[in-house]
Amino acid sequence: MLSQLFSGIAVLSLTVLLLILLLRRLKQPYLIAYIAAGVLLGPQVFNIIQKPDVISELGEIGIIIMMFSIGSEIDLQYLTRNFYKPLLIAVVQIVLGFICMYFIGSYAGWKITTILLTAFIISISSSAIVFQYLDRTGEIKSRLGMITCGVLLIQDILVIPMMLALNFMSGAAVSAIQLIKVCAGGVLMILFLKGALTKKLFKIPMQKEITADHELQVFIGFSVCFTMAWISGWLGLSTAFGAFASGILIGHDKATHWLGSSLIPFRVFFMAFFFLAVGLQLDISFFIQNAGTIILISFSVLFINSFINTVLFKLTKNPWRDSLYAGALLSQIGEFSFILMTMAASLKLVENYTYQVTLAVITLTMLLTAIWLMIIQQLIYRLK
Repeated sequence: MLSQLFSGIAVLSLTVLLLILLLRRLKQPYLIAYIAAGVLLGPQVFNIIQKPDVISELGEIGIIIMMFSIGSEIDLQYLTRNFYKPLLIAVVQIVLGFICMYFIGSYAGWKITTILLTAFIISISSSAIVFQYLDRTGEIKSRLGMITCGVLLIQDILVIPMMLALNFMSGAAVSAIQLIKVCAGGVLMILFLKGALTKKLFKIPMQKEITADHELQVFIGFSVCFTMAWISGWLGLSTAFGAFASGILIGHDKATHWLGSSLIPFRVFFMAFFFLAVGLQLDISFFIQNAGTIILISFSVLFINSFINTVLFKLTKNPWRDSLYAGALLSQIGEFSFILMTMAASLKLVENYTYQVTLAVITLTMLLTAIWLMIIQQLIYRLK
């Protein structure tokens, strides 16, 4: 007798494959297929996937593996020399986002907690989408790619104080131990990155054995990746940031330099689960009933984020064409915004209507990223 797990994986794989073949002909990104598969197989349509929490956890593994791969490939020396640029862009983006949301929220009669939460959410771009896009186009090691990656990494770090701020706004107590752990984790990560720059990182033992044994390399890589991700999460930091740091460690070791490319199949497989989880959370009936509002907000977010990031990249002495391109890349709302909104809902900072609208807007901005990039690229082409 076939198990439910086996049947589910078979149906899921076939559904994703058919959608990918369709989107390939339409020259659209595969993430649309993953989200659409989540919608079709979820409780809203065929109700085949009945445990969305499991899918969501598998998706988190995909983000961890992706950040690990990026860490193994990134040029930390270049990123550090130009660290002030992504730091300035990320911080000022949040400030300008808050100013925009303050004026909009004041006109709409929002509470200050809703204004601040919305500013946090629109300020976080999707590492999953942007890193994949830059990797596919071969621009991840370019000057613009490095600055964009730096902005995304700083945004991921800033999620931690955002989460603490949500706790304070809700009146929930944040223990002294939790604050100490977060501060200690931040110091340890800074020391680790400093060690990477000075090339004084811990060296993996058994160099000769590892070089000749690819299976051993894979499991060493996974052990380092998930251990550091777990430690980072336990300290109150992002698990993705811990995975990124472990990628730097692996990338600096010649015995495992090929590991990043060998993990691509794992990364693709588990990243698909992340976007499947996005589709599973989408309430189709609510989306249809509020389509006008959701579409208007989504395009407003894409425009506002593109405009803010374009101006900030230009102010940090990038050419107009690069600035427009980077603005479009960072225009969508990211996966960590799901975490912030879910946390806000659990703390009762938002009503169900706001929660559902935000989830729909986050999903739609992700889906519209490819189309938005095409529009901006046509504009850049006209500027030549």
